Amino acid sequence: MQIIIANSIAGVGMPIAANTLKNTQSVLDSVEYGIRQVELDPTIHSVGRGGWPNVLGQAELDAAIMNGDTMETGAVGALQGYLHPISVARQVMEKLPHVLLVGYGAARFAAEQNMEAGENLTPESIEGWQKWLQSQNREPSAESLETEPLTDLAWRTTDPLTAKGTTIYLARNEAGSIASGVSTSGWAWKYPGRLGDSPLIGAGSYADSRYGAAACIGHGELAIRAGTARAVVLYLKMGMSLQAACKEAIEDLHHLKTSFRGSICLHTMDHNGNYCVVADGPEAHTYYWLWTDSMAAPEKRDALYPEELEA
Repeated sequence: MQIIIANSIAGVGMPIAANTLKNTQSVLDSVEYGIRQVELDPTIHSVGRGGWPNVLGQAELDAAIMNGDTMETGAVGALQGYLHPISVARQVMEKLPHVLLVGYGAARFAAEQNMEAGENLTPESIEGWQKWLQSQNREPSAESLETEPLTDLAWRTTDPLTAKGTTIYLARNEAGSIASGVSTSGWAWKYPGRLGDSPLIGAGSYADSRYGAAACIGHGELAIRAGTARAVVLYLKMGMSLQAACKEAIEDLHHLKTSFRGSICLHTMDHNGNYCVVADGPEAHTYYWLWTDSMAAPEKRDALYPEELEA
């Protein structure tokens, strides 16, 4: 069974992802090519070009990709100046002895690999950042913040409408190979250098073709603390059903103590191609995209809520 799962904002990449998987059986290509389309869409403000910048007006991008057959993975964090962090992450996986590069090192590596450079800020994303600063009684410029402590502003960014937004793809081919991929610009107006769960394997995504895969969107700090993506796959390894594994992972998240709790949406599949997407928390995304080899085109599906999961 061939299957692709992607989150609600990722529909623009589903046709190319489905065609790639159908024609080549490459789960890594399917995941990468689907996410690249989302990264290029300037109307999506949480990924790639057009993504909301950090508090200083800088576009910092994170991405990760994982091969479920070999457990190889690559990731980048706080990458500036390149249009396709998912492709840079794949090059990290295939060309380096490392898993994760951040900041200047990630950009230097991207240049060495002749990755596509470009400006990710758009007039709309700059305008949104400036308006937010004005709403906080700040001058709408990076220069005005150069010597100002940013800690207080960081707490003011915890709006559930902006503190979320990763795009995720999970793919399985006919042979049972699974891959996961994630890409994001992080939440809007974040503290410079902030990494969420997306570039951290085991938190934001994880794939093991023997058992399944999982990826998260939403409040990444919670997924980091709970190791959510890896937890789902581990619960599958322990013999739980997919819905039971998701339920257990959600309960892990609920156990965390926090003064700010955003939403989490889990996207999961098991090694047989069964799938489960569950939305939890305020403003959680409530639908996702699904394609299987029995479908003429990708379809939009409703996510489950925790209370609907089977024990």
